[in-house]
Amino acid sequence: MRYKTFSFPHDPEKLEITVKNRLGVAHCPGYGPVIQELGVQERVIDGEGAFFGPQAKNQYRQLEELFFQQTPGRLTLPGHPAVTAHFASLRWLGQGDGQIIRYAFRFVERPGASWEPD
Repeated sequence: MRYKTFSFPHDPEKLEITVKNRLGVAHCPGYGPVIQELGVQERVIDGEGAFFGPQAKNQYRQLEELFFQQTPGRLTLPGHPAVTAHFASLRWLGQGDGQIIRYAFRFVERPGASWEPD
């Protein structure tokens, strides 16, 4: 997996891609519920993984620096086409001596961007 200039040393253990339809729901008296499709929402990519060894803290800090850039970038996912995405959240889940740092992230597809072959 890769985001902008950062290549994850190990693919995340968990990767979840969510796609939803926007639906407008109204109630028509005498008819019942009416549903209107308003379009597909942007994809949300959630994941969890870990950095290992003496470089774990440095790897997390590099990823954190990209988060603070607050600009979209190319996100390449294992088994999926690349997408332009915003880095929406990053969580440090690590405990212990810092040799294993668990993390969680969320990326949100840039509106209007399409999935690109890698």
